[in-house]
Amino acid sequence: MTINIMNELIPLRRYVNPDNSCLFSSIGYLMECNNFNEMTGYKYRMMIAEYLLNTKLDDTILDRPQSEYLELIQDITKWGGAPELRIFSDMFKVKIGSFDILSDRVDIFGETKDYNKIIYVMYTGSHYDPLVMNFSNNGLSDTDITKFDYEDFNILLSFREYVKKFKDECDDLSSLKNFKCEICSEEFENQEYLLVHAQNKGHWKFKQI
Repeated sequence: MTINIMNELIPLRRYVNPDNSCLFSSIGYLMECNNFNEMTGYKYRMMIAEYLLNTKLDDTILDRPQSEYLELIQDITKWGGAPELRIFSDMFKVKIGSFDILSDRVDIFGETKDYNKIIYVMYTGSHYDPLVMNFSNNGLSDTDITKFDYEDFNILLSFREYVKKFKDECDDLSSLKNFKCEICSEEFENQEYLLVHAQNKGHWKFKQI
């Protein structure tokens, strides 16, 4: 039996590095946030490559021949998108809800499959971030809840309202700033300074403030 504690939970967006592997980092965070680090994006990119070495998919899913896709997916300069979300859904037997801020749409990958759990990401048009629940706006990532019962529509609605509010309050999504390192509590005015800090200090857990 699932106990509904929705009234106590707060939806949050966790920040991942704004590089070409942000989708892979986001999925990695949601699957194992306590082990998240600077290599997570690369690790999850390689997971797809390894999965496809033993799994034949329809070329229409990959938008290209599988052999060509295998080369591209290992290139760290290539972005991830819908095909990768679909593959991750099948790999981990979990549905994935992707909120597209620009279109106000949520796409559910694995929707027709008999997967009981769901994870959520937010897409700004050029960047993916993981969506989580916590008991506090200032809650550390160690206490994040990342996986939810698919039939818990209160979670879906809460994330939808959060994403809508986020869009309404930030018309220029490229101007996002003000981050705090969860390791040392240092604050940053923009993502560029944050990335320098992460690379220099090895601190890769941040939240937007």
